[in-house]
Amino acid sequence: MEKIKKLVEIWQKIPTTVNEELNISEKEILEKFLDAFHIGEYFYVIFNTQKAEMEYVSPQSFHLIGCKPEDFTLQHMMENVHPEDSPYYLNYERTAVEFFTQLDPSDFFNYKFSYDYRISTSSGEYKRVMQQVIPLFYFPDGGARTLGIFTDISHLGIQGIPKLSFIGMNGAPSFYNYHERNGFKKAEALLSRRERKVLSEVIQGHSSSEIAQKLNLSIYTIQTHRKNILKKSGCSNLTELISKSIREGWV
Repeated sequence: MEKIKKLVEIWQKIPTTVNEELNISEKEILEKFLDAFHIGEYFYVIFNTQKAEMEYVSPQSFHLIGCKPEDFTLQHMMENVHPEDSPYYLNYERTAVEFFTQLDPSDFFNYKFSYDYRISTSSGEYKRVMQQVIPLFYFPDGGARTLGIFTDISHLGIQGIPKLSFIGMNGAPSFYNYHERNGFKKAEALLSRRERKVLSEVIQGHSSSEIAQKLNLSIYTIQTHRKNILKKSGCSNLTELISKSIREGWV
């Protein structure tokens, strides 16, 4: 398949300057990357770019897109990405390799990248998913083992072309909406750290009183934060805010 051939060529350019593994168990993966908050149903995979194959697919893939874990291969995925979104998929994978190539090796595990696209389910309908990719291991002779998280964001009503963002972890800066930028420009922090924490709790469906209790703040303070977040984001309602914050990687 021509698309897979192009992806393999892209992944062969993954930096080879490190021979290092993010030593993390499956339990730790669940706790560190999957249990933080959920904006929709999801499944995850462990992917080997060297072999261009899934090493593990979680059982939730069947519930989300109607595909059994053993059938969710790279070929299946590429055959079912919406034709209009497929070029963006290839371009964003290429851009991600370019991004990591520019990083100092000490930052290789401090970034994940995400983009959204439409994928066909077994019933023939399209769902919009957000795919997050987190490096777990860099092979000394090229390529990487990655954690991929596929989250259903169809209910957020997101439309338009896919967007790519590089999300900094462990204090690293983030780079949002790459396709709208010329080069990798650091994103200015739209929200404060406290506001991002409040937003994360809002996305999880917690009420102002629940957030106030969890963060040990007054409900008045939480309500003020929520008003300020809406104002800064330029959103008119909660649904629009959640959609924008997820797509642009604010939390």
